[in-house]
Amino acid sequence: MILNVLLIVNIEIDIEKISFILNSHFSDLEIHSAGNNSNLFGLVESLMPDIIIFDIDQTNSQEKDNLEVLIEILRIKQFPVIVLTSANDFKKVLKSGAINFIQKPYTEITLASNFKSATDLIKVLKSITIKELEIETKNKKIKDQIEKENIQREIILKKNKEIMADIRYASRIQQAILPDIKIISKTFAENFILHQPKSHVSGDFYWVSIQDGKKIIAVGDCTGHGISGGLMHMLGSVYLNQIISKGNYETASDILEQLRINIMRLLNQTGEMGETQDGLDIALCIVDCEKKQLQFAGANNPLYLIRNKELLEIKGDRMPVGIHINFNKPFTNHIVDIKSNDKVYLFSDGYADQFGGPRGKKFRYKQFKELLENISHEPMNIQKEILNNIQDKWRGSLEQIDDILVFGIKIK
Repeated sequence: MILNVLLIVNIEIDIEKISFILNSHFSDLEIHSAGNNSNLFGLVESLMPDIIIFDIDQTNSQEKDNLEVLIEILRIKQFPVIVLTSANDFKKVLKSGAINFIQKPYTEITLASNFKSATDLIKVLKSITIKELEIETKNKKIKDQIEKENIQREIILKKNKEIMADIRYASRIQQAILPDIKIISKTFAENFILHQPKSHVSGDFYWVSIQDGKKIIAVGDCTGHGISGGLMHMLGSVYLNQIISKGNYETASDILEQLRINIMRLLNQTGEMGETQDGLDIALCIVDCEKKQLQFAGANNPLYLIRNKELLEIKGDRMPVGIHINFNKPFTNHIVDIKSNDKVYLFSDGYADQFGGPRGKKFRYKQFKELLENISHEPMNIQKEILNNIQDKWRGSLEQIDDILVFGIKIK
């Protein structure tokens, strides 16, 4: 698929720089430049670009503020727009309708990664549009034939099968995004992952990376479950990969703060009333086996470390990754000395919050901690089996209320 890119940039050297960076990192691009075009809106309407890169610091022939020009362009169509500016008021820029904000001077990797995020968004939006059109078509057929009961029943059955097929396909995509179990086993020779989605697609996810010999693991719990949670999982994984690949972090808390900025920017979260409250809770740690040291930062979720059957709880900050009353407050970075044979557990709230037992009450964290202490001496694969069996027995015939994820590792 060839992407049409429009550069609204009127300095020739900047046009050449941007074009060179994009062509170096991406194929199948057709790049156009508006320059100081007096008929800018006519050019936009004729090109109908897939992505616009707009330098709002430049002068223009429209005799208007460039953010006003951007708003008028987006009245033509909601184009994905990446704004370049030396200013730092990203809220004002994003409020005007841009999807990404790059502060000048920028690096090659900053422009390339932001452009990659925009292309990923285009693919998602096009996929959603296609699905919406398909659903609209199917709904029209159902409405047209609703008077014929037998035909209506057949259409509904067919529609349900297609929806289930789409959900199963979404589940396969999510499984492909999750880290390969073989890679995790190479990273941590002894580990287990207990992952029980409430439905086919999960809002809980695990993520693993190795950078400069340090092992980084995270367990996230996204807003909602099912398809909505799965979409947030995809965003979380994409942004974690970008943050780690750039390497502009020193601590686990740095990673969470950058993740929060990206999530809020993408969801246009500025703290105003009525906007989306989507986000995620997450526990993230950096394990340095050589120095025998662990860094931890958490958004609502804690970390458990068990040594000689004694459990140490390191609590996360009481705020999510996303908009919150404390979204300007930095995350806390915890540093813990570790020893060989220590066991580390990251998890979502699904295990402790499940209803069951003889009185139909929650399992609760106290019982969860005691269970982990009692089984911590067992091999990791046996721990997973015990956790799974006890959860099934506890739930009994009751419905699973949330996604469940427990990630355990043993320090060499």
